[in-house]
Amino acid sequence: MSSDRRTVEWDISHGPRNYVALVSAQAGIALFSFAAVWLATRLLGPAGYGWIVGIIAASQAIAQLTIVWTSYSVSRFGVEEFVATGNVAAAFWTRFWVLIPNLVLVIATAPLWLPSISGLLKLPPGANLLIIGNFLAASLWGHIQQALQGAKLMRRQASLLMFERLIVFGVIALCAVSGTASWIVIATAYIFGPIGAGSLGLWKLRAHIFPVRWMDRALLARMLRFSWPMLPASLVGYLSTNYLDAFFITHYLSGAHLGVYAVAYQLSGMALQLPLLAGSLLMPLFVTLQVDGQEDRAKRFLTDVLPLLALLWGALCAVAATAGSFFFPLIFGHNFQTLDTLLWPLMAATAVVAPVLMGYAPFSSSRSVTYIAMIGAVVAAVINVLLDYLLIPRFGLVGCAWATTLAYAMNMLVVVYMVHWRLRVPRTWTIWSVVPMLAGAVCASLLGVSIRALGVTLILTVILLLFHRRAVSPALKLLENFWRGRTSASQLA
Repeated sequence: MSSDRRTVEWDISHGPRNYVALVSAQAGIALFSFAAVWLATRLLGPAGYGWIVGIIAASQAIAQLTIVWTSYSVSRFGVEEFVATGNVAAAFWTRFWVLIPNLVLVIATAPLWLPSISGLLKLPPGANLLIIGNFLAASLWGHIQQALQGAKLMRRQASLLMFERLIVFGVIALCAVSGTASWIVIATAYIFGPIGAGSLGLWKLRAHIFPVRWMDRALLARMLRFSWPMLPASLVGYLSTNYLDAFFITHYLSGAHLGVYAVAYQLSGMALQLPLLAGSLLMPLFVTLQVDGQEDRAKRFLTDVLPLLALLWGALCAVAATAGSFFFPLIFGHNFQTLDTLLWPLMAATAVVAPVLMGYAPFSSSRSVTYIAMIGAVVAAVINVLLDYLLIPRFGLVGCAWATTLAYAMNMLVVVYMVHWRLRVPRTWTIWSVVPMLAGAVCASLLGVSIRALGVTLILTVILLLFHRRAVSPALKLLENFWRGRTSASQLA
């Protein structure tokens, strides 16, 4: 019942069940994504797969610089509307009538800038239409995903994401079986996926968004005030993403190197979905707590629980990097032997950004303090661009991976300090919780031995657990009660 989903009690009591469902769906997403990447690299080779990555990078660059900055307002104000009315129609349609003119403007001006982007990425002729198609499909699907989050339908969103990956893999598999595989057909698969998932998502939202309505001017003003810091954050934040890395890699190295890096980045990106999913559950909870005047309970999560979660997540990332260093080069073949050297720094990036994704970002968004994300994005962008320029020519793909990790680390430092300073959250040991994984990644890059790097990470993890044992014990107890469904809203006070 939608009325049940509108309460804090529902968020808390269904939290473990929702997260298990999201993680289960993420396992399916990872499986189909992994299978699609493996099959595409087998069919096209590193260079051909690099073209696919370039097309997606170009479309994401366009989206990041033009329309993404308003997307998060749909989930932020959609949750608020849903808690009050049971619908997300006002948030959905208000942003929709802003989105459509932006999409039209981007397409109309494409002849002015699209050839330059294709040239920078060294894409073959015919890629421009695929870039536009990917941009449109992903933009509309992203809008629908934000509305699903606003209606607290995160499990539905996760299942649709898995369906999207299934479509992509299915199209590529059909190409392999029929012998019609080409870079154009495989690039088209990444357009069909968002279209299919978005169509089903729209159907699932029909009770919450229809009938169609015109924009709510008062809500539009609030959404724009929330979003305006996201505009410079999107413009500058793009410079700290792997899509910007694609331009540096193709400039200094080659399209084949881009294909290898994209595989490693996607593998770490699969792991990154777990803290991201946790954040997607926490943001509606934090907004609901704010609407109910219980904001201090969200602060307690940041101070008591998040440091422990970040520390344990870092240890899991180290285990994943060790396992991946042995198995992934064997799975993808001799053209991808450098995967083992890339996984440790990229998994370290996943560990470093986790506290932001599963705590600080949803908390600051629930308070509509989006300028914190903007400042963090600016710092990360400057670091990433500078280090890509300095490290890629000298160290190749490993330099690119470390540029990403250090950019994420600086973003985390800025966001954590600003949230504690501006939003008056008591300081805690969150920053120290990411040190063990960073130390392990440094060890792996210097010595090239994953087992020794894993040992360093686990030893430092145990040391931190012992040092902060007084804070760890109540956090573990709260997590245990929460997981077993015994935690009430009042216990978070």
